[in-house]
Amino acid sequence: MRVLVTGWFSFDEVIATIGDELGADVVVGWLTELGVDHDVAWAPYLGRGPHWRDLDPADYTHLVFVSGPLMDMPLLQELTAAFAHAQRWAVNVSVVPDDARPLFHRVWERDARGVARPDLAIATTTPDVPVLAVAFAPAQEEYGSRSQAAQVRATIEGWLGARGIPWFELDMDLYDKPYERFPAQVEALVRRADAVVSMRLHALVLGLAHGVPVIACDAIVGGAKVSAQAAALGWPVVLRAGELDPATLDAALEHVLSGTLGDALAEARRRGAAGNAEARAWFVAQLAEG
Repeated sequence: MRVLVTGWFSFDEVIATIGDELGADVVVGWLTELGVDHDVAWAPYLGRGPHWRDLDPADYTHLVFVSGPLMDMPLLQELTAAFAHAQRWAVNVSVVPDDARPLFHRVWERDARGVARPDLAIATTTPDVPVLAVAFAPAQEEYGSRSQAAQVRATIEGWLGARGIPWFELDMDLYDKPYERFPAQVEALVRRADAVVSMRLHALVLGLAHGVPVIACDAIVGGAKVSAQAAALGWPVVLRAGELDPATLDAALEHVLSGTLGDALAEARRRGAAGNAEARAWFVAQLAEG
């Protein structure tokens, strides 16, 4: 027995979902536990393994199609025709019309007329990974040619994508058409991140204020306000334009997630409080002078 596991992730012609892959992971886990020889067929655009069109169907006794809608359509017709000799099973599928059932010998529906079963993704066991809040900065005209915001952003985005790091954008603007954005919204997101990657001064400040370590990325050649603020708060993890690349980002991420920066976080908050007190004293003095 040898099984080929397929799904919508096996086709270049469509874009599959994360749920499709998770369902396949569960089935692959079953096959592995049972000691059944198997392969997974991937769409070429994903680049994760063989494409079913490049395999010899005679090498497989079973074809298993996992997750998603089941419909009698050219892609499924092509796949099942190529493996016409094999036992063909559809698992964890939504059967809306019944026209695709004849393409498979056995079907385990997650939903169909009169049927509702838990999706296999409920059994997912993927490992936990850190989540980053990322604040990008636009090109800042006041710095002229010293600003490398576009290059720095492209480096960060490329690094996030190549490493498969989960992240969300931390937008610092007060207005996001058609709605306002409030500080409490941004701060709530910061608190839920494991680390912040920031090209912006205030995302750096908010990360440290809430005890979240920050990779400060100064996009201005020679350093500017991001570097200056990190220095004012005693924060050590700063990457500057010209030295920022995937290797330095890797090292910085390992550093901020190492658990060794607790003292630096506390010192940043101490310096912040002292700075606020100094600024308040100055302001009060100005008021007194009229």
